[in-house]
Amino acid sequence: MKLFHIHSCILQKLVSTSVLVYLLAGCTTLGPTAIRSGRLAYNNAIIETENQQMLMVAIHNRYQERGNLLAVASVTANVRVRTSAGIQPGIGNENNYAGNLVPFSAGVFYEENPTISYTPVGGEKYMRQLFSPVPISILAQLTGTLSDPAPFYNSLVSSVNGIYNPDFYHAATEPDLRFSRLVAILASLTQAQRLHWLEDPKQDGSFSIHIDRSRAGFETDITKLLALLGLKPPKDPSDAIIIPVTLALDRRSKGGIGITTRSVWDLVEILTASIEIPEKDQKNGITASYPPPGPVGKTLRVRRAEDRPKHASVAVKYRGGWFYIDEKNQATKQYFRLLGTMWSVTIAETSVNSSASPVLTVPVSR
Repeated sequence: MKLFHIHSCILQKLVSTSVLVYLLAGCTTLGPTAIRSGRLAYNNAIIETENQQMLMVAIHNRYQERGNLLAVASVTANVRVRTSAGIQPGIGNENNYAGNLVPFSAGVFYEENPTISYTPVGGEKYMRQLFSPVPISILAQLTGTLSDPAPFYNSLVSSVNGIYNPDFYHAATEPDLRFSRLVAILASLTQAQRLHWLEDPKQDGSFSIHIDRSRAGFETDITKLLALLGLKPPKDPSDAIIIPVTLALDRRSKGGIGITTRSVWDLVEILTASIEIPEKDQKNGITASYPPPGPVGKTLRVRRAEDRPKHASVAVKYRGGWFYIDEKNQATKQYFRLLGTMWSVTIAETSVNSSASPVLTVPVSR
């Protein structure tokens, strides 16, 4: 019996030691595990809250209140891992403690304490970027690389050679069907790889549209496009068409395309007008009024519900209700994604070489 008891104690020690070694070895894999579990969680939380902030700015704008953004400057996650092990050997006759004691114990304690720093978005440079027209370079990159450029022409361009795409229909404004026809042809030629945006390597910021006429079947569309733009076709029908593009109201007299673009804040205003407002708030006069929406605004809708919506791509609670974008409303989701992209570019460009330090740092602990 004594010999058996000695062998049992030795076995307990060996097993407990093995478990401890295994746990300590496992700690070396906690770094990659922390990245796998933490990186997506932090990223998803940042994206979700950025979307909520953007929607809230539009809501504040509708209620004629001041809105603002906080940018996440940094997230520092401090990970702490502790291990413990213990042995509870029996003493005396084994019959006195058999079944009542756990011979060994071990554990790993994982603790994560992130520190999050925020920076308020603002300043003169940011305001200039927010209210300035979208550069031709961004328009060329987006419409020249995406599978369907039509929504981006509709959202970002306000006029092409005197053909207008208004934000809103004011008293004297009437729909101009030429713009939708123009966009349809531009999109069709782009998808067929007949139309390309190119930048002049010798002149920074200078762009042109190249139309390839080497393939048959597109002459009708090309002829209609040139007619809408008010441009004369080249004398040689086999030549490629090269049209310089400038940020201007009209360049027909120069044989080019004059484009005016919207600003990021123009996009916010269009989204703001699409927000559903309770009838009592409208009657009380606490919300801004907007003219009838233009072609883009007609397709957008930010809904409101008393209870939290179950199927929303983004939702925020405000004034006793929930404002949200339905996850099935593809037009509004696409527009909101574009707005988020343009807004993030604006924030990033104004943050470059900025010496301002975060004004709010929040340590998060359990």
